[in-house]
Amino acid sequence: MKWLVYICLLFPLCVSCDSNPLYERRIDVVIADQHPWKKVSHRPLWHTLVATNGSKELQKVYLEGGVTSISTPVKRDRLTVFCAYPLSNLFPYGGFYYPGCDLPVVLTQQQGQLASLLLDAYAYNAQAIENLNGRQLADLALKVSLLDTSNLLLDLLNGKLDHESMTLQPKLAVALADLPYGYWVSERAEERSFYFLCNDTHYLEAEGLVERWWNQEQQVCLTLFADLKQQRFYTSLSKAPLW
Repeated sequence: MKWLVYICLLFPLCVSCDSNPLYERRIDVVIADQHPWKKVSHRPLWHTLVATNGSKELQKVYLEGGVTSISTPVKRDRLTVFCAYPLSNLFPYGGFYYPGCDLPVVLTQQQGQLASLLLDAYAYNAQAIENLNGRQLADLALKVSLLDTSNLLLDLLNGKLDHESMTLQPKLAVALADLPYGYWVSERAEERSFYFLCNDTHYLEAEGLVERWWNQEQQVCLTLFADLKQQRFYTSLSKAPLW
């Protein structure tokens, strides 16, 4: 009986802690693949890890170069969205924790675009995002680069997906010319890197996202933005980021 009294006295102290085991659990989050730019430069990239945290604010954690995993608390009963941005703003690695999901949570580029979209919308309707079906998101992430993301977000926040928001848009044919010569390394893990010679033209099919290539020899970065809805694309050259 004495031990029962002690437990009852200690219980309020336990539930007042920042990490409450009744409502939270600690999980491992892992960035899945080695970044393509790291493979070429042999220098690990640092990341900014962003996650939902049960309020309208986002939690941000800096991961030093070479650090690809972290242990973090999450709410047991709701969806948590994770995004790891290499060098703070490159194409993200994304993933989702939800009740019953496999652990550790593995962040991949295939899930990065959808996870980033949900983080952008989190401040406007945090509750709707935290109640999304995690398994459905994992499947949806594979198609998001060919969907109208504005309609998709509205439907997700309204709790339904209609035919219009799930209609795949055609990829956009892109011709890249007048680039500095050298080997252009894509930031995406898919094989989209290419060699460019003088007076050359490189052809590719673009999806509806921002994509970058790094030319190590010239220390410049090519950014491509493709608008599948308008069937237009824009490119820009800038100095390569330092890390």
